[in-house]
Amino acid sequence: MPQQLVSPDEFVARVTKAFEQPDEGAVWLTHKRYTYEGADDADDDMGEAEYDVLIRCTHGSSKFSSRIPASALPTFHAAYGALLKQAMAPRMRKRDKKREKARADALAKRRKEVYVDVDVGDAGKRGKGRRQRMRKIAAQRKKEAEREKIEAREAARAPVGA
Repeated sequence: MPQQLVSPDEFVARVTKAFEQPDEGAVWLTHKRYTYEGADDADDDMGEAEYDVLIRCTHGSSKFSSRIPASALPTFHAAYGALLKQAMAPRMRKRDKKREKARADALAKRRKEVYVDVDVGDAGKRGKGRRQRMRKIAAQRKKEAEREKIEAREAARAPVGA
């Protein structure tokens, strides 16, 4: 089926109908800057011109699109955003804030523990004391390696110029 060019108001109405009919399949929406053949791309980069927007919808076998002028974009986006929120909000999964907070707290605790050194002490050279001391030394080495990983990660995140 060929694509139809409709007015912005009719586009919103047809997308509303598409969201109300979930049996016909998925609703695909694309949104991009409208360019037409014959436009000189070299001049576009120099000025701060406003561009029209081309928005398309594919739902089942029907395809339709709308060209929204730059002057009407804020009002169209308000209506379009309200439509998307109304259509998608019931289908979205709620965030489990309690679990997220517990994970964040556990991560903070682990990071804090990494910077606390293990007390190796002066245990004996043989027997139980030696084994305990060797375990503590291994734990300290593991913490030092973890610190290096964290510092390398933080250095990679830091901006280059700072």
